[in-house]
Amino acid sequence: MDYRDEEDPGHDEAAQATPRERGRPSRTSPLLVLLAVLILALLAVAAVLLWRSLGDSISGTSVAKDSIDSASQEPHVRLTNAAGQVRVEGVEGSDTVEYEATRYAAGSDPAAAKQQASEVHVDITREDSRITIKTEGGGDTGADYALRIPAGASVEVESEAGDVEISGLTGYVKAGAEAGDVTVNDVGGGVKVEAPKGDVTVANVNTDTGGAELEVGAGDVALEDLILGTLEANVEAGSVTLSGRFSGDGRVSVETGDIIASLPAEDTRDLTLQTRVGSVLREPPDGDSNGEGSEKQKQGQ
Repeated sequence: MDYRDEEDPGHDEAAQATPRERGRPSRTSPLLVLLAVLILALLAVAAVLLWRSLGDSISGTSVAKDSIDSASQEPHVRLTNAAGQVRVEGVEGSDTVEYEATRYAAGSDPAAAKQQASEVHVDITREDSRITIKTEGGGDTGADYALRIPAGASVEVESEAGDVEISGLTGYVKAGAEAGDVTVNDVGGGVKVEAPKGDVTVANVNTDTGGAELEVGAGDVALEDLILGTLEANVEAGSVTLSGRFSGDGRVSVETGDIIASLPAEDTRDLTLQTRVGSVLREPPDGDSNGEGSEKQKQGQ
């Protein structure tokens, strides 16, 4: 008792301070723990979302591929696809139609998504040299197609949603995409493109008797190096650019948008360019514009 009564006051203060000092961490630690728990929870959620995303894109696919005897080096191939990208390539000397369909399905469970993707049906029929491929999708399913067909083939592609690319063919080409871009390149036959919602590129067409017919809703159009009989291009909203060389006659009509013809003057002699709301600029390939087209459009308005 005497020892405690005669204890140094400074020692008492130190003894009293110690619990306070120890108390500060006890009040702060729960906050740190809570913050750490929240961070771990967020990381866990992010990990699950990433895992599901990867599961959808990897496990949610199923590939179907085969080779079909086309019975001719000039078959007619028709592909109808609900949703997905379509790429068609002509192959010189080939007499088969090779297709690869990457079917996909989205879902939170990778195993179920993969099973659903494998059930996306690829319907194939052949009658003589006419080959029809059809895939019906909808909801969270679809298929991306890669076709390698004889270079002499003619082809028709209809896609509800997805880009369409066709190249390397000498036969007739018809491409339609309800929602998606359309590209036709290096062909030697007539071309018809329907694109209500998407950009259109047609390049390197060489056909003396065939023509190119384009119906575009909302989208830009690029035309490059066209040698053909006639060109008929109608665009509701978007710009049109012509470049390289052009041989033939025809008309490019735009409802709302500009037309830029970067062509030699002699190439546009039999080509009518008109826009209702916009301007028409005839621009020689060297970029030295004479403004002739713009002035004509002003007069037309």
